[in-house]
Amino acid sequence: MRVIVTIVFLLSLIVSLSGQETTIPGDSIMESDGQLFMPFYPGTVEKTLKVAPDIARLRPSQVSVLKRKLNACSELVIRDSLFQSLSGMKIKISEEIAALDGLNDQIRWIPSTVEIGFYTTLARDSLPFWESTPEAWVTFHFNNPKKLVGNPVIQNIYTEPVQTDSWYPFTEFDRISVPYRVTAFKNNKLPWFEPVTREDFILTLITFFQGAIEKAEKRKGNAVTHPTGQPGRSVEKERFLVEIEKIRKYDPALAEKLLQTYLDSETEEVAVSQGQPVGGGVDNNIMLNTWREAVRKLRAEMNAMSPLELKSAAWWSDLEDSNVSGLTPPGYTGSRPLVRLNKNLIDKTKPGSSIQLIVAEWSMMPGLDFTDITGYNLVYDKLSQLSKNMKFWQKIVDLTDP
Repeated sequence: MRVIVTIVFLLSLIVSLSGQETTIPGDSIMESDGQLFMPFYPGTVEKTLKVAPDIARLRPSQVSVLKRKLNACSELVIRDSLFQSLSGMKIKISEEIAALDGLNDQIRWIPSTVEIGFYTTLARDSLPFWESTPEAWVTFHFNNPKKLVGNPVIQNIYTEPVQTDSWYPFTEFDRISVPYRVTAFKNNKLPWFEPVTREDFILTLITFFQGAIEKAEKRKGNAVTHPTGQPGRSVEKERFLVEIEKIRKYDPALAEKLLQTYLDSETEEVAVSQGQPVGGGVDNNIMLNTWREAVRKLRAEMNAMSPLELKSAAWWSDLEDSNVSGLTPPGYTGSRPLVRLNKNLIDKTKPGSSIQLIVAEWSMMPGLDFTDITGYNLVYDKLSQLSKNMKFWQKIVDLTDP
């Protein structure tokens, strides 16, 4: 970016000093870090809208309201002075009203997004060219609390994001397990998250493993069979490997031991010598033993805690290998508190199209300034300017409902 800005500045200075009204051709090609690009090619803005079929059918009135709100957000971008000069890049604004999942159905909100994608105008065969994905982007997620957190530890339990900054009216978070930073705004004073106790977390794990046991027992009674009459071992192996990766999160040593046992049992000779049927039977038995062992260890871990410990806040680390749960002492190096999203972040009594929460997701890692991106990055310069445009962000906040 610094290289490009310097070139553009020098060219402008030369024109100014010469006193001539010189226009640099839009198809002029320059090079930076070995990449050919067209910094003077006229910029364009494209806009698309996508509505999930189930939403369009079930809630047409709410969809109409949301469409207007998403369009209002897009217009704020298009009309902002920052986007009046787009030489050397293309902007794609993608509006989407997403499908409902189980959680959404329960609390009656409809998630929607507006993504602003920045594409640098490259040169290929002396013609303008744009990559299929944007080099930089910011996405506004409306009424989607899940975007506040990273990947779940289990079900709806997450490691608590770290608040890295606060610039009115937004709060900035590092979601730990997701590389992109988020800035969020809510129209209430409720806490973002609810703490999870050690007892709650372990019981959730036990429930998860017991559910896995029931599924494995059911599969054992309904083994997949090939036309030759032999169970579908490849299908069972695929299922087993998926389950092993789940338990690896809680007990890497146990997962590795079970995986090795499985690999040893893959030969017919070993299976027969153990009295197991050749094929999927070995797989299901190992899976059942995996979950049963996990439940046993978790119950023992919970029984060893005092009532006060059970009710204390849960701290967790994926590197903890002294127990199955991954729980650590509070403040332990590398661990984070476990939380659930505050179930009241979205007011259930309001219409599904009522915007109450905005989460802006950026194509930048937390703690990294936009100006730290080196080389060819006109688009990041534009994104950096947008992040500092407080008047723009206040207008975004004004899209929320009282």
